[in-house]
Amino acid sequence: MYDVQGIFINNTQVQWYVLQVYVGFEDAVRKNLDLKIKNLGIQDRFQEIYVPIKKVMKKRKEKNKESFQTVEKYEKVYPGYIYVKCLLDKEVGYLIQNTQYISKITGTGDIAVPLEEGYVEKLKLSIDASNENYQVITINDFRIGDLVLVLDGPFKDMQGKICAIDSLTSRVNVMLTIFERESNVELDIVEVQKVL
Repeated sequence: MYDVQGIFINNTQVQWYVLQVYVGFEDAVRKNLDLKIKNLGIQDRFQEIYVPIKKVMKKRKEKNKESFQTVEKYEKVYPGYIYVKCLLDKEVGYLIQNTQYISKITGTGDIAVPLEEGYVEKLKLSIDASNENYQVITINDFRIGDLVLVLDGPFKDMQGKICAIDSLTSRVNVMLTIFERESNVELDIVEVQKVL
């Protein structure tokens, strides 16, 4: 059976699927889906919406001091992707395809392909283990030309390329498109995340 968007659906059981979404909008998609599911009364067809996040520690030099400050942050493990455990029928497929910031249900061609049984459970265990042994991010983790996502402040969820790095202050200059003009914005490393 095909849903209205042309995705082939042949499913009678709850399975995990990967949704490709706009980078930086993972949490917004989760909230939108939760709201739509509740409003349509189809909670029985959705078991879980999962956005994998990991804990990282970022070091930055304190202003006008020689010491470094360590800041704990949470970052998306796979920016641009979220996991949904659901019964993918025609109505659910339509709901997903018509939710803002979702590009597609991943699969092969027109066929939505569920994840292998146990994959997400293994992923969760792996992320839990890495959160116990989190990594520390320093200015040395960034290079000129890296694509980054802004995590905080007035430019939150915008993407741009690093055009300068100041290792003394642990700050980067990022070229952002603001009101259809490119602008050079200086940000702290705790405010940005590399986009892979």
